[in-house]
Amino acid sequence: MPSFGRTGLLLLLSLVIFSGMSYLWLSSYDTVEVEDKIQAPMKKWSPTIGQVKPPASCKCSEKSYDLAGSIPTANREDIQKRRAEEYKKHKARTSSILNTLLFAPPNSPLQYPIQGFTVRPLVPTLIPGLALHRVQRGGYKVSLQATKGVLSLGRPSKAQSVEDGGNKLLILETLSLEELNKLLAKVTYTIPVYHIHTGDLVHFSYEHHEAVFPIAIRQPTVPVLFDMGTNISDQVTVTTKSFMRYKELKVLIRSLRQFYKDVVLIVADDSFTPEKITEENVLQYIMPGGQGWFAGRTLAVSQVTTKYFLWVDDDFLFTEKTKIEDLVEVMEATPELDVVGGSVSGNQFYFSIAYEEGDGVTGGCMDRKSNIKFQSLPNYPQCSIVNGVVNFFLARTDAVNRVRFDPKLKRVAHSEFFMDGLGQLMVASCGHVSISHQPRGANAQYAQFRHPGKGDEQYKLQLHYYKNHLECIHYG
Repeated sequence: MPSFGRTGLLLLLSLVIFSGMSYLWLSSYDTVEVEDKIQAPMKKWSPTIGQVKPPASCKCSEKSYDLAGSIPTANREDIQKRRAEEYKKHKARTSSILNTLLFAPPNSPLQYPIQGFTVRPLVPTLIPGLALHRVQRGGYKVSLQATKGVLSLGRPSKAQSVEDGGNKLLILETLSLEELNKLLAKVTYTIPVYHIHTGDLVHFSYEHHEAVFPIAIRQPTVPVLFDMGTNISDQVTVTTKSFMRYKELKVLIRSLRQFYKDVVLIVADDSFTPEKITEENVLQYIMPGGQGWFAGRTLAVSQVTTKYFLWVDDDFLFTEKTKIEDLVEVMEATPELDVVGGSVSGNQFYFSIAYEEGDGVTGGCMDRKSNIKFQSLPNYPQCSIVNGVVNFFLARTDAVNRVRFDPKLKRVAHSEFFMDGLGQLMVASCGHVSISHQPRGANAQYAQFRHPGKGDEQYKLQLHYYKNHLECIHYG
């Protein structure tokens, strides 16, 4: 075997298997020395990752509903088993290695990206900012190890990254710090499998210094933009759900037209004996009779083509204080918002939701607290950030469609939508825009379907237990 002097900067590249892990070794030492080092045992990684304690069971208040108790005893064991399996799949879909707690090493000479490094699936991407600083040695050796992806100097071949799984461990060794940093600037990362939303951790080591940095793996999403036009009718669609209240619905339409002649009204109608509405700019969608409150809401919102929709009940009444433009102004000025509620006949109902995930076995704890707000909205002191609002609100169409109203809830339901949207919807309540309520008239046929019985309440509790993986819920 030929030998090379130490002064010669010959770069030797070889792909080997070590302890079942493929890795790439790049060295400027002699060939013989490289072989000796390959045969030597590698130091085991001890990454700088925090030890997170497993979550503890949450505590339910005395006045909370015990949701497990709402499940019939005969079916409880089977339901709990299915619930546990579904929760495990939910965590697999929503958890990420990027949630791992990482600590920055003190006084480390290692430089690496700590945030914002995102790669596309299957696309080799240079890792920015890799470098070694402030050390003087006769030689330099650093290691990089990925958990899922392929590390390479330059673009990896398809065969290397897909068929062989590529190099999860990359070792760089040179006599010159400048040469080492030039090599580090060429290191690429590739995730060899297609995934649209995941992540990886890369371990970076030099002597006794070790660090771990995250890589976000994302398939970029395509923007979905709405043309706001110049008129309110181009920006907002009014939506409502109607059931056996055509008298009230017609009054609502007349009041809407008094202030907004061209705004489209979408009506989801699940009356048992439908009555055709022929008003201009009214789109009536006839549903099977008695499909329910949230099924109608979901249908109505699914047909909206404008950026925003205004939700109203079919017995509301537009007045001079129902300024849709004012709600649009708040939403446009605060792009982070998804829902802005107003007030109904002076009732600015809003609430907060306190939720603890619990230990993942018995379920979480939820507390809905009325009239609790977090802080005022910047530049709009009449508006406050909350978790849920009254049944009169302006919302971003695409945001609500991602959460949707659960069609399983047929009669009394409202807070449940905001519970499902917790952590997904940014919500505010504003007191300067209001709508009125029509006088309540006698409608015996409607009333017999309107008010829930004990069975409805039990079903809702069972739904929270299984679907929302809750142990208890409290309404305050």
